[in-house]
Amino acid sequence: MGSQAEPAQGVDPIAARQAPLQELPESPEEFLEEAPGIYVVVDLDHNRLRLMDGERTLWEAPVGTGTGLRLESEDEDWHFTTPQGVFQIQYKEEVPVWYLPNWYFIEKGLPIPPDDAPERKVRGQLGIAAVYIGREIAIHGTNHPELLGQRVSHGCIRLHNDYALRLFHNVQIGTPVVIMGGENLEPIDASQVPTPPPPKPPEPDPFAGVSTEELLRRLDVELERADTTTYWVRLTSRLITRGLKDDAIALRGLLARAGTASTRDRNREYSTFLADAFSRGGLRVVVSLARIGEEERKLAAEAIVSATAALHPDILNDPLAPWPTRRVPPTNLGPDGRKGWEALAAAEQAWRERYAGVRRQSAR
Repeated sequence: MGSQAEPAQGVDPIAARQAPLQELPESPEEFLEEAPGIYVVVDLDHNRLRLMDGERTLWEAPVGTGTGLRLESEDEDWHFTTPQGVFQIQYKEEVPVWYLPNWYFIEKGLPIPPDDAPERKVRGQLGIAAVYIGREIAIHGTNHPELLGQRVSHGCIRLHNDYALRLFHNVQIGTPVVIMGGENLEPIDASQVPTPPPPKPPEPDPFAGVSTEELLRRLDVELERADTTTYWVRLTSRLITRGLKDDAIALRGLLARAGTASTRDRNREYSTFLADAFSRGGLRVVVSLARIGEEERKLAAEAIVSATAALHPDILNDPLAPWPTRRVPPTNLGPDGRKGWEALAAAEQAWRERYAGVRRQSAR
């Protein structure tokens, strides 16, 4: 359901996956007092994940979390808990590769191979998408959705594949992840951890052979009726994949639908998908912006800028903040493409002025 995402420019994928887990200085309670922008909350007491926009919940779903069990070897000791605290997304990947850690081989009674051994690389075990917050800790999909809502993992946070794909598009590098609860959970032993059944064979691709025009027509229907399933997510994801590859109709169609959903929350979430498309293919998106109607261009640029700012709460104070116009310098664009860049620049300026006005009001 989509090609592998391109890593951010200059990012080493293996190093990003293995980056140390870095907890932000504020506690979950302190962060949630103000709760700016778009962020993720994982509740370990109830095994639920919520995508938040300020105090509003855009969606929520059950998750699988760490068992709390321990494993010891002669050289290492592992405690399979899901960490608590406030973290940030460090890397994300569609169709992720799992680099098997040492504990995997010890659990299986196998010899531990060298770090760069090919048998450490496994596809398909982390579901359809993953977002990483630190070394060996990710929120990822699963081949066993029947086990969600329980303590079943080695510390990672498992989501149904549809929601893992959704989260992949919702977040960017730097988006906060709040993991809270779990202090009073009763310890469990290995016999209480459910054994996963054999994996089911992959389902056929529902969009194989379906034209881009038909996918856009279906998306219109889903956005209009405030779809409460994840079907609109799968449609949008497939259109992004096609658009970032070579399908100009898909990309222009996605941009032209900014702000057309029937609910505020759906429009807000849809804007994160457009921001994701821009972060992975900025030049294509800027050129596509220039080739849609003026009003559509304005709405799409505003959606990309507002979502990017919401996903990076400290964007105004960060000298390296990923403003869209910084990612695609105008010198790389022809006269036509500059229309898209200028729309983004105008949206950025309007956002800064709005934010400055809010700060002045709150300071009074």
